[in-house]
Order: sequence, then C-alpha cells, then structure tokens
Amino acid sequence: MAFLQRLNQLRHASGQGIAQLWQRLICALFNLRRRLRRKQLPDYLIFVLDQALAEREPDTPWWHAYIPGRKAPLTLEYLTTALERIAGDPAIKGVIFLGKGPTLSLAQAQSLAMLFQRFRQWDQAYHQPAPGQGKRILFHLEQVTTPLYVAACAADQIYFTPLTTWEVLGLRTAPTFLKQSLAQLGITMDVVRISPWKSAMDMFSEAAMSPEHAQQLSWLLDSWYADIVGAICDGRKLTLEQVHTAIDSAPWSAEQAQHLGLIDAIVYEDELPALLGAPSQPATLRGAEKVQKLLLRHPRLYQTQQIGVISLCGSIMSGESQSRPLPIPLLGKETLGSATAQQQIRAARQADHFAAIIVYVDSPGGSALASDLIWRELYLLNQAKPVVIYMGDVAASGGYYIAAPGRRIVAQRATLTGSIGVVTAKAVTQDAYAKISANRQLIQRGANADLYDDLHTWAGEQRAKVEGGVLQVYDTFKARVATGRNLPYATLDTIANGRVWTGTQALGHGLIDEVGDFQHAVESACELANLPTDGTVRVHTISPGKEKLLAQPLAALSRALGLTTLQQASQLAADVVNGDSHSHLRHDRYWLIAEDLPKIQ
Repeated sequence: MAFLQRLNQLRHASGQGIAQLWQRLICALFNLRRRLRRKQLPDYLIFVLDQALAEREPDTPWWHAYIPGRKAPLTLEYLTTALERIAGDPAIKGVIFLGKGPTLSLAQAQSLAMLFQRFRQWDQAYHQPAPGQGKRILFHLEQVTTPLYVAACAADQIYFTPLTTWEVLGLRTAPTFLKQSLAQLGITMDVVRISPWKSAMDMFSEAAMSPEHAQQLSWLLDSWYADIVGAICDGRKLTLEQVHTAIDSAPWSAEQAQHLGLIDAIVYEDELPALLGAPSQPATLRGAEKVQKLLLRHPRLYQTQQIGVISLCGSIMSGESQSRPLPIPLLGKETLGSATAQQQIRAARQADHFAAIIVYVDSPGGSALASDLIWRELYLLNQAKPVVIYMGDVAASGGYYIAAPGRRIVAQRATLTGSIGVVTAKAVTQDAYAKISANRQLIQRGANADLYDDLHTWAGEQRAKVEGGVLQVYDTFKARVATGRNLPYATLDTIANGRVWTGTQALGHGLIDEVGDFQHAVESACELANLPTDGTVRVHTISPGKEKLLAQPLAALSRALGLTTLQQASQLAADVVNGDSHSHLRHDRYWLIAEDLPKIQ
C-alpha cells in the first residue's frame, strides 16, 4: 500500500512538473510575440461602460458570437480577468473607464470598487511600485448616475465633460397602489399574509402605504444612503457635512463640481491623451479588447481541483428557465426554472473535479414549490461538497429560501435580501362581471371546489384553511432558515415576518456571513475546500448537461410544502374580458418580494 501511494505521489509530481514546463513554454512564446509588437502597447487601456453590467458571463451558444450587430454584454467576470492581466504588465500605466450611460446597480458599483482595490493589490504584488507610482484608475463620465459615481469614487481621478452635470440627488421611492383603480373595474384582491411587513400584494390590495411598509422602505433607504455618502467621503476625501451639503444642493455643473472637490478635471474624451501625457508627447490610449492578447503573461501552475459556479437568476418558476424579450409584471424578463436548476446542481454534485460550488443567486422569489425543489438539490449538494452562496442585487423571499442551505453566504452591502414571509391572494371579479351585465352561474361538487374561485372572498372555514396553509409555509420557511443559518427558531419572527433587509443589515441579523464581492466568495469556497487562495484555483461555470440526471438519494426526502398563491394581477383586466380571470390562480402559486421596492440607478 505504501509503495502504491508513493508511486501515485511520484506520478502526480511528474505531471505537475510537465504542466509547469508547458506553462513556461507557452508564456515564453506569447511574451516573445509581445516584445516584437511592443510599440503597439499603449500607456492606458480603455473600458467603455455603455450598457447594463452583469455579474457573470452568460451561458450562450457559440454561434451567438457570429450574429451581425450582436454586442457581448459587459460583465464583472470579464473585468476581473482583464484587470488582473493588466496589473501584471509593467508597460501599462493604468486604465480608463468611459462612462456613457451604463445601467449599474449600487451593489454592482460596490463590487467594482472592491475590484479596483484588488487591481492595486495585484499591481503591488507584481511590481512593488513606490507610493503614488502604481497603475492608475481613471473615470471619464459623460452622464452621472448615483451608482456610477459611487464606483468612480473608488478610482484615482474623475473627469467630466464641460456639460456633464453632477446629479447625485439622493434616494427616493414612490410605490403605486391600485386598489381604487381595480375597484373601478369591479376587481378586488383578497389577501392573506403572514404580517404587514410582507408587502408583495400591497400594490393591488391597498389604497395607500401602511406604516410597516413605510418603515421598511425608510430603513432600506437609510442603509443605502449611508453607503453612498460613505463611499463619496472615502473616495473624494470629503467630510460628511460636505457630502450631505453637496447632495442636498445638487445638481451641480461640472465647474461647480470641480470647485467642490467632487471631480478632478473637465475635459472632452479627445483631450485625455494630452491631459495624461507630456505636452510634447501625449499619452497613448487603446481599447482593452484590442491589445488583451499582447499583455505580458506570467506562468501559473493551476490546481487540479476547481471551483464550480451555478447562476440562479430570475423569478423562480416550475419547468425550464426562460428569457423573454420583454419583462412581465411581477415575473420580470428572466425566469429561473426548477427543472433547469435541478440539472445544473446535479451535474455539480456528480463532478468530482469541483471541490466546492459557488451559487450566484439574483432572484426576487417566485413559486414556492419550485423554490423548495431547488432548495432540496442545494441541500444535497452541500452534503457532498461545500456550497457558498453569492447574492447579487436581490436574493429575497424565494431567493433567500434557496440560499438558506449554503455553508456560507456572501452579499454586497446594497444587496436586497430576507423577506422571510408568505402572502397568498386571489382576485374577486364578481362586480366586474356585473358591470358588463354578465351572469355567471356555478355548479360544483365538493365543498371547497370553489376555494380559488374569483366569485367571492374567502370566509368561514375556507378562510381558516387558507390561513392555515400560509402559516404552514411560513413555519417551513423559518425551519429552513433556522437549520441553514444555525439561528434559534423561536427568535426568527423578529427578523422575518416578510421584512426586507440590505446586505449590511442582514449581516447584523445573521442572515448572511460576510460582505464582499464575487472574488471574496471564491476565496471563501477555496478555504472551505482546503485549497489555496492565491489565484491558482480555476473557476468554471456549470451548465445543464445534455443527459437528464435523475435525483440521487442522500437522506430522507423533505415533506411537501403547503403552497402560497399570487395572482398575476397585471393580467386581470384582460382576463375578465376573456372570461378567464382565475386561470392563473388554479395551478402555480408564488411568493415574491414587493415589486415596488426601491431601486438605485
């Protein structure tokens, strides 16, 4: 036995040596090409921010790259890889981000700020520059949104064009309430919920904001506002009073913003070379994607085991995941199908070369049944290997439910999460039929055959039945959280009951473990898998395989959930006309966070 172990060690060492030799050879060949084309390397590399920023590279077919006019989305994953390569090349003086109206969330801005910190650390590790002599990060902004400016504050300098306006105006939210509008159509919403904090149906069932809803929105805005002000203070070296005054008196012209210390210079994009170079020798600037292959390469021997990544994004529904050209109210543009998620998770569980799995969750919730099916697969996966949850902009309600089995949860400070609660509702359309003089007559068998019928509100034993189902689901939700987060079940009501938190607040309540970006999640996964955190562990996206994988038992199956119900209220008026106002309600049932929660853009 000892002989075989020693033989395997020698084989492994031999394989490592050969791999390292190949690494050095390949890097030497690419670096020879770089020396021959050295003059093509610019002083600064440019990244254009002109579209929505995603966290991960989308899993698209190879032929998408050949579609005329198609533009690949910009992602934090791509920027991380690119900036690490740039940090390793001594010829590059820095990077410039051209802000041309991108769609950016506050959580993404915080991830960008953390990425810039890593970029400086990489530069320091490679070159040990003297203080103030490292690679620079510059932002040139044509239009300013609050998240974009927060990201820019993590840079070394910020430039405006002459007509750019500093429009960090603070935060606001204005939820819409449609109870009276629906009443004009003869429609009312009958709602049963776990507490006033679960406000997902308030838009349709209430005429105005409840005190609990207002309090929740207030604490969310307080947390985000503190993040924004803190980022500006740290990045621009201003006092709290100066930043509060600047925001309360905004907007400011470019000249005024420069006078207040909010930016460093006012230049057009074409003036950047002269600004960044000497009068007789302007700096050279080129797009990062054009010279990426010319950058200096450093040999790196990667570990045999890897970290897998599963992306679970969109409203949670039964069946396959879908992406729609246009968003559907409450459900959005992208749906996360339980069948698709099951295949991804089962593939990760069977892949021995993945030592740990990162699950990227960006979801406002959805079907309770689908959420529980995904939860079960993640629970089983975590029994086989470490699972780290990384939350995107939103991981709440069903999105938090599927995060609960993670061994460690990482989120950004601005992430929306929590919303541990249940709401069930149905539309009552009897008055709508009366308005058009339509006479509906009911014949049924079974005392509760009309439980979800839209002719009447819940009353008596039926209402008790519905309320009991809501409590059952809420108890199950809390049990999942208590077990997954190691929190006392009896104390969960104080942080649950539908309350929504920012990542900062969730950390204080024990709902997440750490505040950080995706790279922080990678480091956490490596630690849990006893792998080095020096960048030698590859990270790979996991896609559903072609072969359908069946469930593999690990422990007793969980009991079936009681289900909640959410009518797709945006379709009610059209359905009344079509005589099918309750079709959405009969089968699939949902839990979601309120659609009108504030968003920072």
